[in-house]
Amino acid sequence: MFEIEMLFAFAFFALGLYGISSRDDFLRIFFSLEILINSIIMMLAISAYHLGLAQNLVLSYMIIVIATLEAGVGLLIFSASNKIANIKSADKFEESADDK
Repeated sequence: MFEIEMLFAFAFFALGLYGISSRDDFLRIFFSLEILINSIIMMLAISAYHLGLAQNLVLSYMIIVIATLEAGVGLLIFSASNKIANIKSADKFEESADDK
């Protein structure tokens, strides 16, 4: 069972890594980073459970909740900056910085 759970967490990690390397949209990069963070936390929680360190699982779940809240705040920051600067792509962000 340990191998299946770790394979599931590794699949999420690979999905997040692919999302970061192949996208130029800020929002997709941001959510790919969140997938990476949550997959690492899943790996730590799975390892702790199978090693008998279940008392640290509560801390892992709290970290997942905090990471989710961070995603919500990041989404709000992204939408506010998009309204102000109207920039959606990371490539266009560099072009607009050069213009100023």
